[in-house]
Amino acid sequence: MDQTVEAAVDRVTSLQCEGQTVEVKAARGGTPKLYETLSSFANQTDGGIIICGIDEGEGFAPVGVFDPQGLQRDIVDQCKEMTPELRPIFALTERDGAVIVGAVIQGLPMGQRPAYRTTAGITKGSYIRAGDQDIHMSPQELYEIESFKNGIRSDRTIPEGSSADLLDNSKTAAFVSAAQKNRMRLSERSQEEVLALTGVVVEGKPTLAGIMTLGDYPQQEYPNLCLTAIAVAGPSISQDEVGNRFLDNKTMDGTIDEIVEDTMAFVARNTKTRSVITGAIRKDVPQYPERAIREIVTNSLMHRDYGPYNNGTPTRLTIFSDRIECSNPGGIYGGQSVEELGISNMQTRNPTLVSILEIQGVAENRHSGIPVIRDECERAGLLPPVFEDRHGEFRVTVYGDTSVREKENEGEPLSEEAVVAFCRIPRSREEVAEHFDTSKAYVASYYLNPMADRGLLLRTLPDKPRSKNQRYVAARRG
Repeated sequence: MDQTVEAAVDRVTSLQCEGQTVEVKAARGGTPKLYETLSSFANQTDGGIIICGIDEGEGFAPVGVFDPQGLQRDIVDQCKEMTPELRPIFALTERDGAVIVGAVIQGLPMGQRPAYRTTAGITKGSYIRAGDQDIHMSPQELYEIESFKNGIRSDRTIPEGSSADLLDNSKTAAFVSAAQKNRMRLSERSQEEVLALTGVVVEGKPTLAGIMTLGDYPQQEYPNLCLTAIAVAGPSISQDEVGNRFLDNKTMDGTIDEIVEDTMAFVARNTKTRSVITGAIRKDVPQYPERAIREIVTNSLMHRDYGPYNNGTPTRLTIFSDRIECSNPGGIYGGQSVEELGISNMQTRNPTLVSILEIQGVAENRHSGIPVIRDECERAGLLPPVFEDRHGEFRVTVYGDTSVREKENEGEPLSEEAVVAFCRIPRSREEVAEHFDTSKAYVASYYLNPMADRGLLLRTLPDKPRSKNQRYVAARRG
């Protein structure tokens, strides 16, 4: 633990900035109020470290604390005022004769969140970390936690006007047949039993999952549970010379399988293909691997948040000149991190919906989607896809062929020397890409990450190279 705190102190004083998991306090006038930071660190998986004895206002200079023991007692007392009560772990280090106190706050599992100051209550006392700031948790974020703790499954909710008439007879019959064929214990069950056991209906009424997969027209009950797709001419959404913002736009409705197929047709219509000749065989290769895009679209509809705060928000897909972005309401379920996607056996937000889609053959086996997307992009020679959990929204970005991006650059010439000069202060991928007029994926894959590996740049979050809060700063030489 001492080494962890020492590393955090070294990083803060070197980079001169706080971060997603580090907060500094001068603590010259005694122990500061830490309730907001205690809450935000406890409410994120990685926790965080509060460093007392460093003054941000003086260039993150070590100023030390007057009474290290008293400071620790005060922090423990503040932790006792939290619900649930927090257990800080302390470590002391020294810089230039100044004693620095580090308090490590461990992240709580999802089932124990939110952590909040007891006297303030859950609504006013719950915080989440955003970069180097502590911000109030939104009603949506609080609902997500409570739903997880209480086992609430939005995909099994029954709309007020639900009735058997909302289901399409032919789709229902095909689903029951597939379930009887593929699920051994359903083979001898009646149609009514199959629909009840799979969660298509509850107490004889179709659920949200049933309507979205087998409905005649789901948007009759859920007008905004659709997918909106747009195609734009450049790398950002802007108007052309005659005032047009989009090359193409369409709203995909119907059941999930219909939305997926319509979206794939939209992507095919608005992206390029190239011809590859192998021997005497000519093959048209799409700009983006079809299987990867299909997985992205399917996952966005399957794992999105269908709860009351988001069932009025559609899934979105945007085709830019250099990339495709697909985003859905609801972050990663269960408090897991982006780094765990496709690796750990993560919990599912909509298990009933997932099961129905698997029986239909719309979705493959659980947890296989992320590896498929990565493998297909690699096989197509594209940059790795980018997965982002953006506080209530999950976004996937797939980049097209960026091999000529550097030649097309209209900003400052891109070179390692220019990157080092620009990163004299910590910079994000977005800032570097914007400065050099190129894509985030390109600059990260061909400059930032290789330069960091060679020691030309330092990562502000070295243990989380894929973090959305990652910053890069020039290494100090000599």
